[in-house]
Amino acid sequence: MRYLLRRLSHALFLLAGVSILAFLFTALAPGTYFDEMRLNPQIAPETVTALRAQYGFDKPLPVQFLRYVGDLSHGDLGASLTTGQPVATEIRTRLPASAELTLLGLILAMAVAVPLGILAAMRPGSLVDHACRIFATAGVSLPVFFTGLILVYVFYYLLGWAPAPLVIRLQAVSSAAPIAGSSAARVRASRIESASRRPSSPWASATRCAASATSPSATCRR
Repeated sequence: MRYLLRRLSHALFLLAGVSILAFLFTALAPGTYFDEMRLNPQIAPETVTALRAQYGFDKPLPVQFLRYVGDLSHGDLGASLTTGQPVATEIRTRLPASAELTLLGLILAMAVAVPLGILAAMRPGSLVDHACRIFATAGVSLPVFFTGLILVYVFYYLLGWAPAPLVIRLQAVSSAAPIAGSSAARVRASRIESASRRPSSPWASATRCAASATSPSATCRR
């Protein structure tokens, strides 16, 4: 019970710190939505001033922060400055598509990463192992938008196999690439580590044989 209370108090401190930092970064960042509105000659300065007062941006920072915390405690995320709709409503309308994209990308990533990592661990130094490491490095290093553009160009524009880029399929594949890369590397490393702890395992023998090619002190037992 004491441990749970201690963890709960740490979580509350962490939540308070994140809330303060998020508010300060947003409030003190140079340039705001209202500054952009002032640059529009079709919007009167009085309109911008009225909007700042409506959303409470004319108040001091401590007052804004207290209002921010009070609204969060009641589940009020405010209204979108772009659409004017409540932020909670905007999240609810977009959450199903985001959840579908995330879940599909995770399934694809695990379907590729787990078999590839296991095969690479079973054959250290082989072509599969090199391919796994290249795939893991590329998946983690390349940004998702770049991978998505490559997939659209190859499978939609050149080959015509994929549907229009607006469909969620290519987006799921591009979002799965970094997860699959990092997961394949972790699966490979964990399997090699677990095999090295079992001297009688054939994986351990294969690992020692692969290591003997690069280290003179390593021994290979057949």
